[in-house]
Formats: sequence, C-alpha cells, structure tokens
Amino acid sequence: MNSREEFDKIANEIFFPIYEVIAREALGILGRKNGVCLDVGSGGGHLGLSVAKASDMRLTLMDVKEDAIIIANHRIKEWGLEGRTSTIVSDVRKINLPDNSFDLITSRGSIGFWGDRDEMKQAFAEIYRVLAPNGMTYIGKGFGSAELKAKITAQMKVLHPEWPQCVIDASNGFGVEDYANFLKELKIPAEIINDDRGVWIIMKKTA
Repeated sequence: MNSREEFDKIANEIFFPIYEVIAREALGILGRKNGVCLDVGSGGGHLGLSVAKASDMRLTLMDVKEDAIIIANHRIKEWGLEGRTSTIVSDVRKINLPDNSFDLITSRGSIGFWGDRDEMKQAFAEIYRVLAPNGMTYIGKGFGSAELKAKITAQMKVLHPEWPQCVIDASNGFGVEDYANFLKELKIPAEIINDDRGVWIIMKKTA
C-alpha cells in the first residue's frame, strides 16, 4: 500500500462494508443521531461519511495529510453530503478546533500512528478537550464483526501477502493495556471494548 490513492481504493472496495457497521455501532452506543461529529484520521472520509449517512449529524473530517482531505472533499460531493460536512487538516496531537465542540468523535485505524507514549497521551487529551459535555468517543481499530474481519483478511492476503503484518510493523505497537494506562494517567473516564467488533475506546465527558 504505497500511495494514498491505492489506500483509498482498498478502503472504497475491500474495506467498504465495515464503515456502515462501525458507524451504526457508535451511534447506537451514543443513543442519538443528532449533534456534531468529528472523525479523526479520516483518510478519504469513509467512516465519518457513514456516520453522516446513518444520522442527522453534522460532520467534520480531520486528517493530518492534505492529500487525504483532498480525496475526502471529492467523496463528500460524490455522496451528496456537502450541506453538513466540512474538512480540516490538523494533527490529532494539537487539534485546531475549539473546546467542547463535538458530541461524537470517531476514528478507525489511525490510533496506531499517533506517535510515542507522550504523543499518544497528548492525542487522547486533545480528543477529550474537544469532546462536548454528554459526548462520547468511539476510537480504535477493528472490522465491526468477526465475519467481516475474516472476509477482509482473506481478500487482503491475495493483494498483499504481507498484510496485516506490514501494518503492525509500521504502527506504534501500543495495545489495550497501554491505552488504559494512558487514559488513567490523564484521569479521563473511559471504557475499552475488546471483542469481535475490535478495540474501541469510549471516553465520556459529563456535563
């Protein structure tokens, strides 16, 4: 997976079924379909736009890579969601958005690339800062279900025999226990899902 275009093509074809499943799971746990959502490390926008399609939420897609946001802007038009979707180029470790802004913050797959221990803590603190009172995060990694994971793994191994080891090797290597420790150190209330849906961090901010 050497280029942004190739990565987006895989997301738009092989990975496509997972985004609706993850979006609906996040909205179901949140318990409402209105408000404002931020998708962190959005890439071409599939997860955030799936949240928009499954709800009445207004969306902001955020990625540190400008080329990803260019692709996301095209997809917003393709999906007919210009009216309630915006984009921003920003780093998760220093989010250029106001405090208490988002009712739902989602992210799939980018968590492994947020840097070292201190950078990870900085990222979690920034996500919590922009989370609105009574808001919730659904950030992590996974495929939505065991069935989807098995299907996608089989397809990806045909395309890239080294997958998923190549992704694991490129990531920061942190896992569930690390995430729990970072959040505890930051005194951020959270629970972590670790099952067939994947690994998902649910931070909540009380009013």
